[in-house]
Amino acid sequence: MKFYNDDNEEDEFTEEEITLANGFCEACDRGITKSYNEAEYDIIISNLMFSQKGDYLKKAIAGARKAFPEDPEFAIWQARFYIWNDQKEEAQRFIQTALRRYPPSAELYEEIAFMAYTFHFNLNVRELVTKAIAIEPSSNAYFILTNIYLDKQNVDKAFDCMMEATRYDINVLDNIDLLVLSNSHFKSGRFEAELELATRLNKEFPLSKQIWMVTGALNAANNNHTASLEAFEFAYAIEPDPACLYSIAKEHYMLGNADKCIEICWQVHASNTINPRILIGIAFRQLGYYDEALFQINQTDEHDPEYPNSLSEIIETLRLSGRLDETALFVKKFYNTQQLTLEKLEWVLDTLCTDGMEDAFRQFAILAESLFESSLDYCAWLTEFTYIVHWQHIGIDILKERYADLPDPEIYKHIGYYFALLYIADGKPAIGIQHLQNALIINEEGVRQDFLDLDTDLLYTQNPEVLMMVSPYIDHLPDIQNN
Repeated sequence: MKFYNDDNEEDEFTEEEITLANGFCEACDRGITKSYNEAEYDIIISNLMFSQKGDYLKKAIAGARKAFPEDPEFAIWQARFYIWNDQKEEAQRFIQTALRRYPPSAELYEEIAFMAYTFHFNLNVRELVTKAIAIEPSSNAYFILTNIYLDKQNVDKAFDCMMEATRYDINVLDNIDLLVLSNSHFKSGRFEAELELATRLNKEFPLSKQIWMVTGALNAANNNHTASLEAFEFAYAIEPDPACLYSIAKEHYMLGNADKCIEICWQVHASNTINPRILIGIAFRQLGYYDEALFQINQTDEHDPEYPNSLSEIIETLRLSGRLDETALFVKKFYNTQQLTLEKLEWVLDTLCTDGMEDAFRQFAILAESLFESSLDYCAWLTEFTYIVHWQHIGIDILKERYADLPDPEIYKHIGYYFALLYIADGKPAIGIQHLQNALIINEEGVRQDFLDLDTDLLYTQNPEVLMMVSPYIDHLPDIQNN
């Protein structure tokens, strides 16, 4: 298995392979036990992992490991399954067991080294890769070593390893973005090493489009947009495509060439593969045409590379045009056509935390309730969010108006804790402490963990009465005791 995609396309399955995987699921549903060979199990497991069918995937891996206990490939799939389910400690223990159980092989060492590096397991990744190379050198092993040396900012070694990787599989160059972008997190030292590596690779492989694309992305991230534009133009000259052309348009925008950006974006739009409307919109905004900017941004869809930012760009355009009071109207219109998510809504609420926008903030804070499974979960979120943005007075108002008298026993038991925090944060500790006292009387089991953890300095250091009231329950909360 490659750690990069050697045909530079998304994983795809043939109709026959999909039928095989679906047949496995149907057999499971009907309680039928069927036999599969190793190759068939690998196809089934790959398909179920790709389609995220967790329950069936678990059964497929278990069946494969039972049928072929000496095949380390299915043990590796088990480790991936643990990682997929966010059971990283279990995955690490399993990997360590697999290293002891199975005979040494390059594939085993490479796969485990890749997982250990990617998920920061407590294993000596370099030692594992070295063992793999000693058995059978491969592009996989040198691909991992390149990352290790980039982390150490040793560009000479990273370059040598990447060159070795190309000896075994030249296709590794087509996926260099996985190397220099996915793991860097743009930390300054590694970032500089990646840019130097990309520059050196350009000299060795001047006709590699992907290296030029990575060079452009790295320079853009470093705010060197002139160099970034040149790199993207080189890439486009090697092999034209809409995605590359879009990158060129974006760099023109970053350099203040709004007219050129719009001109290129319409060429991108003609491809019918990318919707560049948001970039067109913010380019019009750069020129001061705010109505046209809003119109273009509102034409976005999921094919727009900037799609997740559409709402924020609408609000930014309203702000720059002096029409922030229209935010509520535009956001409502946006949510009539786009899916509402808590992340988007929190961004809007954060933006509305300004003078004169309290009514809009209140309106959208209430709108958030539809995103929660229960009113109690919503009340907990409302308390924490309004506290964090220092608009706890609105949290108090909404809780009083909509939930204080609601005939819901769960809300009745817990709402006092929320009022306590919000009133104390709002500079009214006497009222807050009264609510806390009432809540403690109602709840024999004691205080809520989330209430205690939100701001221990505010609740205990600045208001020692609160500490006295909850002290009988501190034994159950050692983090508070330490504070």
